[in-house]
Amino acid sequence: MTAEGNDKSSEEPGFTFSDKRRVDPNTGEVRPEADAQSASAGVGEEPTADPNAEQQGAAAADASDLGVDIPADASGLEDTEPAAEPEPGSEAADYLADLKRINAEYAAYRMRADRERERAALGGTIKVVEALIPVLDEVKLARENGDVTGPFETHVNKLVESLNKIGVEQYGEVGDEFDPNLHEALMQQPSDEVETPTLFLVMQPGYRIGERIIRAARVGVQQPED
Repeated sequence: MTAEGNDKSSEEPGFTFSDKRRVDPNTGEVRPEADAQSASAGVGEEPTADPNAEQQGAAAADASDLGVDIPADASGLEDTEPAAEPEPGSEAADYLADLKRINAEYAAYRMRADRERERAALGGTIKVVEALIPVLDEVKLARENGDVTGPFETHVNKLVESLNKIGVEQYGEVGDEFDPNLHEALMQQPSDEVETPTLFLVMQPGYRIGERIIRAARVGVQQPED
């Protein structure tokens, strides 16, 4: 029975280990059989230069599964088709109409706000000039009397320049043609030296901003004789 038991034990498969490491841990060199396996695995395959080729190939395969053709170079593709208008009477068309209406109302509101702001700025400037008119009249009289000299003349010139910068214009000179829209005639006299009504005296100059008259010039007018 002993010999028979030994024969059975010799027939049982024993434990085997196969070292499949490519590099020999003892010598540090690549094993010949690993090179042979690499060479056989690469037969019939072309090398890929782009490291992202596998990912691109996978993406193309996924797209092809969906029935979509993706060109190799998609940089020139452009969306040239305009957005389709919603059908009249649909909910999208109603929303679009509301949006256009709100946009138009906002544009009109901005225009009104701009006009109101301009009117408010003009009104503020006019109030300042009206408050300065008595001072400006005194300055005119001082100039006519020759009292505006030295440092005082420098300050007066700066005041006039500052008014010009904000659009305020002083007008009314002897020899100008009389205009009832610009001048207030305080006296009149006939003259054979003029052919049209002409200013011969400016008592108080006028002030205006653009076409807006702040104060009409108060003048004396010569009328041509009949």
